[in-house]
Amino acid sequence: MNGSWFLVKYVDDVFRNEPVNVGVVVTADRGVGSHFLGQRPDGSINGQRIGKRVSGIDTYRAWVRFIRKEAARGNLDARVESLSKRVGESYLIERRGPILDAEIEKTPQALADELFTALVSLDVPQAQPLVALAEDTFKQLAFPPGHGIDRNVDYQVKVRDVPQLLTFDYRYAAGRTTLMDRVSLSRPGKRLVQSVNDLLYRIEAVEKQRGIGNFVALYSGADCPPQAERQLELLNKFAHTVDLSAARAKDDISQIIGVPAQAV
Repeated sequence: MNGSWFLVKYVDDVFRNEPVNVGVVVTADRGVGSHFLGQRPDGSINGQRIGKRVSGIDTYRAWVRFIRKEAARGNLDARVESLSKRVGESYLIERRGPILDAEIEKTPQALADELFTALVSLDVPQAQPLVALAEDTFKQLAFPPGHGIDRNVDYQVKVRDVPQLLTFDYRYAAGRTTLMDRVSLSRPGKRLVQSVNDLLYRIEAVEKQRGIGNFVALYSGADCPPQAERQLELLNKFAHTVDLSAARAKDDISQIIGVPAQAV
């Protein structure tokens, strides 16, 4: 494989000039590979996995798009030359060296992943699992005595006279019943569609046969790529949606189920 590899750096304080490595790009005759801080498996950027290293997440995302676009066009060398003449930039792209070993069997992406592991520290805060976010949020609610959240709740329904057992992650029953389910929007492609369709199927069946009309889809905005927006819009038509990674999560659930949030 013949080509070049580039190291992308971010400078928070231009005066102090203390850059940190945030990404790697490999351009080769076999294609282009890249890996950036906060990158999800689908290539989108999760701002919450970057931590405090980079100021201005939207600007960072724009730079990542720009660098990938120029690399795909074969213009990265020219861009490095032009950017090197500008003073006071927060983002630097350095051409670190050629790739001349014809015996390398790795793809450009695999090589970029390896270089990223070696050159960009990975000790950034990991996004909390949905189940942990849900439990943390429930702890911030002031449930009345004798009431609380039921977990892994089953409902028996019939579909074409065939009994089926449908399970929801959470239930709150006091006056009216609210059923809640976790939805991982970070699942790629068909897995996400199937997950959403499964929840909608359970909502429709329980609503029709059990008379329950209050549903909540719990998700994390920290793991919500742009491709999931359509599925989130669909969920909004059947249920309340609550972003558990948002500071307002406890207030949202408080309003939906009618339980006051605890004072901070």
